[in-house]
Amino acid sequence: MDRFWGLLTPAEHEVLVDTGAERDYPPGAVVCLEGEVTRHVLVIRRGLLRVTATTAGGHEKVLAVRGAGDIVGERSAVDGRPRSATVRALGGVRALVLSAPSFATLCQRYPRIAWAVLTVVVSRQRDTDRQRVQISGTATQRVAAVLIDVALRRGIADQGAIALSQEELAGIAGTSRESLVRVLRSLREEGIISTGRRKIEIHHVSRLYDFTN
Repeated sequence: MDRFWGLLTPAEHEVLVDTGAERDYPPGAVVCLEGEVTRHVLVIRRGLLRVTATTAGGHEKVLAVRGAGDIVGERSAVDGRPRSATVRALGGVRALVLSAPSFATLCQRYPRIAWAVLTVVVSRQRDTDRQRVQISGTATQRVAAVLIDVALRRGIADQGAIALSQEELAGIAGTSRESLVRVLRSLREEGIISTGRRKIEIHHVSRLYDFTN
């Protein structure tokens, strides 16, 4: 997926930094709540944000994990409607925060920034469409795909740790906790990962691709 920050030039980075303000969020901090009306946009500089929504049955469903370079809150900033999801910090997060009016002004003044937003929105929609098609995939395929996605968002080329609990991973992958436990056990036996409290150490990202087919 295309990341907002990576689509911009250094000059555009400077414009955004000059317009916004950097803010640190501690682990578990709520950045925005589903249903509330807030008018700000975030560009993640460091860390991960978990995006969740409440289902018709009252359960919390993990929709996505956003990492460094990603933009969050762009839709509410554009249409002014209530937040469609709750966003929480996974670990410590630093983000560039811009008010919606200021962000709108930048998009009007700098077409490349507006184009970057459009590119991200289209890319996310394609990802959503693909996930709908792949929902019938096996639990192993879905879990491996999520681990790869989160690892890449953290800039992990082949080895590194990600702060993700088993409950969060199961939610993102759309699988039961029991199925997830079986998949993680298999990946551990293959020497691809090791697990700890709210942490998964990935030893071979490249080998995870073998489990997505």
